[in-house]
Amino acid sequence: MEARGETAGERKTVTALFANMAGSMALIHDLDPEEAQRLFEPVIALMMEAVHYYEGYVAKTLGDGILALFGDPIAHEDHPQRALYAALRMQEAIHGDRIRLEKGIPLQIRVGIHTGEVVVRSIRTDNLHTDYDPVGHTIHIASRMEGIAAPSSILVSESTYKLAEGYFEFKALGPTQVKGIPEPLIVYEVQGLGALRTRLQLAAHRGLARFVGGQVELDHLHQALDQDKAGHGQVVAVVGEAGVGKSRLFHEFKERSRRGCLVLETFSVSHGKAFAYFPLIELLKNYFQITALDDERRCREKVMGKTLTLERSFEDLVPYLLYLLGIGERNSALAEMDPQIRRDRIFDAITQLLARESRDQPIELLFEDLQWLDRETEAFLMCLIDRVANASILLLVNYRPEYQPVWTRAGHCSQLGLEPLGPAEAQGLLAALLGDDPTLVPLKQLILEKTEGNPFFMEEVSTDCIRGGRLGTD
Repeated sequence: MEARGETAGERKTVTALFANMAGSMALIHDLDPEEAQRLFEPVIALMMEAVHYYEGYVAKTLGDGILALFGDPIAHEDHPQRALYAALRMQEAIHGDRIRLEKGIPLQIRVGIHTGEVVVRSIRTDNLHTDYDPVGHTIHIASRMEGIAAPSSILVSESTYKLAEGYFEFKALGPTQVKGIPEPLIVYEVQGLGALRTRLQLAAHRGLARFVGGQVELDHLHQALDQDKAGHGQVVAVVGEAGVGKSRLFHEFKERSRRGCLVLETFSVSHGKAFAYFPLIELLKNYFQITALDDERRCREKVMGKTLTLERSFEDLVPYLLYLLGIGERNSALAEMDPQIRRDRIFDAITQLLARESRDQPIELLFEDLQWLDRETEAFLMCLIDRVANASILLLVNYRPEYQPVWTRAGHCSQLGLEPLGPAEAQGLLAALLGDDPTLVPLKQLILEKTEGNPFFMEEVSTDCIRGGRLGTD
């Protein structure tokens, strides 16, 4: 296949992933090339499926492995996390399928990941297909990470670690000499998923900055809560650009109003469209206080115990709740039920549960990042909003401007728009972040110009300055 046309390279920040079968050369050294290909094909297919599941791009297949990019040509702000999710999915798929190779040897793969800049060229081939050819140091480092990884392990560079810390568990392997790179690289091994799921959770883990502004919006939320406590459920939507403070506003309101209320939280994630019902599953886990340490028996006990204590007549709802949580009987009648009927009954079970709970105590239900909702959860939200008006439920949702809900016209729904901080508020936040040293005035002004009053970006830039020791320098 020869290139017929090539566009000028474009510089991109991406996360590169190399995945490779461990020990493959020893397995195929005496095999015919076609036999070797048949051996590798199902493994490559598993790798590619994991990449595509998280909307990555397979840039090259390498015989017994692949090179994949996250962040380009499909842009995603969370490309390091997507690469790590894909790597974990590969390992789980390999172990789950129990694929065994020649002479019964179990298959193992190793993965290397690095985040950095590449130059990406679009190459038009003779079959009118366009290939993306990534070039740069980033590709080299990702390849080296894979090369030094032990079988069944995932290694990442320091740059990827810093962007994914908290979302995943890592084991520090320390400085490692890598072939072709003069200085040792700090390398980490991925151990699994971390405890944090959202950007606000990560910020809270690190320590939240002082909350500035938002008093008008907080007053609106408190007024809605008063209506809710009087038995008139409300829906309040907060819309704003990324980083403008939607989640922080909800956090502050929740902390100031939780007394006497049941607070439930759930969220969408940027790769959530691939997971049907993900926010609903998180909502039920929150409500039933199900943790990662609970086995299936304990989960079942929690669901049945809480549901039947709330309302004995809800016994018929339990199978639908268990099914959504993935702890129902695999061969139950629900699995054979018409999907639309099953979905409607699951929705009805959850709304009945929340409505009944709200008779005992008002509910604050926080639903974050609707712009990433899967279609099934969006359909549930429509059903719930119709029921909220007749229950003591305050449903708080937030989303970015590109999401256009139709339900905001309902009488019990209202919408708040969040804007970047004004000059006085922005200066107050920078004072809280950096202090009042007069020598920092030029730096603060530069931060304001670069971030345009976006509080999340202001915190990130300020934190980078502190970590980099750039305070008080030119």
